[in-house]
Amino acid sequence: MPFAVDFLFSGHEPGTIVLVVMYLISFLTGLGGNIMALLVLTRKRNRLSGASATRRLLVNLAVCDMMVVCVCMPVNLAHQVYNAWVFGDFLCRVVPFVQAVSVSASVLSLAVISLNRYYSVHNPLHARSFFTGRKILWMISVVWTVSSGMCLPLLFMNKVKTLSLLDGLHTVRVCVESWPKVKLRQGYNFLLFCVLYGFPVLFNLVICFLTGWKLWRAGDKLTEPTKFLFTQSVSRSKARKKIAKMVLALVVLFTFSWLPLYVVDIWIDFNMPSSLERDDIGHVKHEWILQGRPFAQWLGLTNSALNPLCYCFVGNLYRSAKRFRKSYREKVSSVFSAPLQESSVNKSQKQRLYQRVSSEKCGLKRRAWKGYFSEKLTKSKSLSAITVCETVFD
Repeated sequence: MPFAVDFLFSGHEPGTIVLVVMYLISFLTGLGGNIMALLVLTRKRNRLSGASATRRLLVNLAVCDMMVVCVCMPVNLAHQVYNAWVFGDFLCRVVPFVQAVSVSASVLSLAVISLNRYYSVHNPLHARSFFTGRKILWMISVVWTVSSGMCLPLLFMNKVKTLSLLDGLHTVRVCVESWPKVKLRQGYNFLLFCVLYGFPVLFNLVICFLTGWKLWRAGDKLTEPTKFLFTQSVSRSKARKKIAKMVLALVVLFTFSWLPLYVVDIWIDFNMPSSLERDDIGHVKHEWILQGRPFAQWLGLTNSALNPLCYCFVGNLYRSAKRFRKSYREKVSSVFSAPLQESSVNKSQKQRLYQRVSSEKCGLKRRAWKGYFSEKLTKSKSLSAITVCETVFD
């Protein structure tokens, strides 16, 4: 048993340590970035307030990224540190399914975003009437339905199998795709590559190119008097260019992040078709491909951590984030400063009331003493008058 544990645990290897650090950075970046993106994008006032359809689609994309960061990253990292599958048959079926659904939903959401930007540039009036809030929600539902339907076989084909180690005395439980025939697995994986990666990525790149060509060609045709007369349209064109750059950056980032993993998986399917179906893993060849696959998978999962950076630095969402942080700090400071302000107000009111009462008391005393002295003075005057009269009349 200690031999099996030492053989399966790879946390002390340099490659695994590097992979752990890379996963940790990606996880923290993706978690914080997507939470901030969701908080900013779901606000009523932000940089993309004029493009509510794009904002809702970006919220859907951020939800996909959160699924990848919170579900797929921890399980894949733990599986790389300890080579045996210890999460049970349920997660063996769910984790690949969630990863495939989130990836396909991401690329299909990017396709809808690209299509929305294309119509917003070429036919703005038609885009406003077509991309309404209800229709956007319907499109998002279709995206998730198509993604779940395409990836549904993974729930049934992923199973936990027991394989024998090199010595033949120990066994290990692994999570693999167990298909009745190798040709079915090859055909299905190639279909996923074409439907959920190849065609959508090509479609997104073409649409982004046409959108950018229309925007920059229209911008070059504007003369100086036209720009002076139509400053509002020019500012709107600048905002559309920023959104177009952000969508293009998202598409390019998705393309280069997931391409290595798709290439490696297709190569494994067609060059090592029956290696993982055998009961003895000693027959596995081309170990350098299997050793490089975890890094390709990390690169694909890291795409979900890099998308918020595109929102911020390409789409200028960081300004909305700054305003959000400023308003949040103001609210927090107002909450904590309210009791202090109330106490200071009460203290100042008490001081003013005390001063007023004391001044009134002083006024009363002053008037009393004044009346007393005036009364004494009148008495003394009357006495002196009497004396004088008496003196005179005597």
